[in-house]
Amino acid sequence: MQSVADENRLTPLHASGVSAVPAEHAEHELASPEELLVFQERFLRLLERRTAIYTMGDSTSVPKHVAVDLLRSVSFVLGIDPERPEIPERLLTVDLEDDFRRSLAEIERKVELTGKLWREACASMPPIPNTALQDTLASIGDFPKHYDYRSMAHEIPCSIDYPLCRPVPETLVGVDYINEYLRRLALETDFVGRFELHACLRVLERSSPDYVDLLVNLYEPIATNAIGLAVIGKDPRLLLVSDDDRAEIARRMGPLGEAQRSRVMREAALAVCGAAGVRDDSAREYLSALVPELLPRIGVGIACGNLSGVFVGRVAVG
Repeated sequence: MQSVADENRLTPLHASGVSAVPAEHAEHELASPEELLVFQERFLRLLERRTAIYTMGDSTSVPKHVAVDLLRSVSFVLGIDPERPEIPERLLTVDLEDDFRRSLAEIERKVELTGKLWREACASMPPIPNTALQDTLASIGDFPKHYDYRSMAHEIPCSIDYPLCRPVPETLVGVDYINEYLRRLALETDFVGRFELHACLRVLERSSPDYVDLLVNLYEPIATNAIGLAVIGKDPRLLLVSDDDRAEIARRMGPLGEAQRSRVMREAALAVCGAAGVRDDSAREYLSALVPELLPRIGVGIACGNLSGVFVGRVAVG
């Protein structure tokens, strides 16, 4: 191993900060401190070999930020959360080199899946203009060729500006994040595509007049209006909610407690799925998960006597 040249260049062993077994590990119920020390030594040897590969054999000493990235990458490939003290039990006895190679092959298959999910997302995209969505899809399309999963598997080398209704957990990184993002995006675009385009555009125009250029989610206002109409027994495919509709929603929901409101809204979400022909369980659960986000807004709207900030649409004609 090449010696450290200066304080800004160090081996991944130093950058990892795991030169001794943390106290949390010493209390690990599944392994003894001795077993954890052996694992740590094997892990650091693997990390040093991956560093040598990254530098093409030139050195195992790298800048600190690179060392940290290599640590995160190796941890991601092996299924270790670097922010938590727990070590997966299976890693205590396996050959880490063999396990690392097998895991890399699995990541490669996930990258192939990325291309498939991306093509499906593009194919299901409704003809609704939104700059952030278009730019995000274009950037993700280049993800497979920029993703260095052999050395920087935890990174996401693309720009994701379009916000989902239900964001991907930050605990997911690398290709796992991208694939989950595409899965959720596909659920949203498939749902939106089941409604008449003109009705969708009118809802978006009323919820956010600059929806084309702003970083806004297209699914949420359309899904919200559909659920609102289903609450009062109207066809959710109409999408537009009138003043009279909002008054009726308030009349029905006002006397109910939080648990009752949640039940009514979840039943309405299932009714929307039925009317729109949504059969996929993941898509149904995705829509139902919007209910907890809507309940506080509905509560405030009812208390203020105005639900126009929740359900948007046309003005009733008297």
